[in-house]
Amino acid sequence: MIPFRKQRETIGNLLLRRQLKKQHRHVQMKKISDLKNVGIFFDAGSERCRKTVKAFIKKLQAQGTEVRALGYFNTIKPEENFISDKTVYFSTLKDFSYFFLPKSEEVIEFTSANPDALFVFSTCKDFAPAAVLKLSKAGLKIGFAGVHDDALDLTFELPGYEPEKLIEQIERYLEN
Repeated sequence: MIPFRKQRETIGNLLLRRQLKKQHRHVQMKKISDLKNVGIFFDAGSERCRKTVKAFIKKLQAQGTEVRALGYFNTIKPEENFISDKTVYFSTLKDFSYFFLPKSEEVIEFTSANPDALFVFSTCKDFAPAAVLKLSKAGLKIGFAGVHDDALDLTFELPGYEPEKLIEQIERYLEN
């Protein structure tokens, strides 16, 4: 339980809107084979999602795409210790300010990067992940319909929010 969460999110939302007014990004659709660098945002608390994203990262890197991924735990400290590397960084609520805006260097670097696409495998509807997605300067933001619709450019309505099905849809629609 986080004290004064609603009030903190309200103030965070005001601060976020102020930041977004200064930010401009150019939305551009590209084939998956033409992507030079991509970002991936995922629920690190789900083992299924972690495994699926890891396999997707290997697939993208095999075709020469540079990948940076940010795994998000909706807790202050995860149950297990996960080691971050150059490709995947695991974040917790400690990486966010009192008002749930990005504060750690790694999360700020992730949001300020300018990848060709951002693939979102997150179903967490909290304010902190929404702030990361809205602040991202990615050329195209893709994810599940009904979760972060206001932050995404292309959404797929899939039953059960299965990450494997989202990858299938991404590959199908970005291949043509």
